[in-house]
Amino acid sequence: MSTSVVTSPSRKRVPNGVNSSRPIALRLTPFELEHVKKRAEREKRSMASVCRLAVLRELGLNDDAQVTS
Repeated sequence: MSTSVVTSPSRKRVPNGVNSSRPIALRLTPFELEHVKKRAEREKRSMASVCRLAVLRELGLNDDAQVTS
């Protein structure tokens, strides 16, 4: 009996229009990191997504806002 592996097309992990070629680093304390991990798990999101949404909230933007500068 042979086993075959089925692969699905890769899914884009970043929202449309996000420049994924220029990521930024984010340094968190162990306490903050634990909160991000728990929230990501609870919301079924990546830690990067949780942090991105937190930054957008702090800047007064929503995920759908078009930023021009």
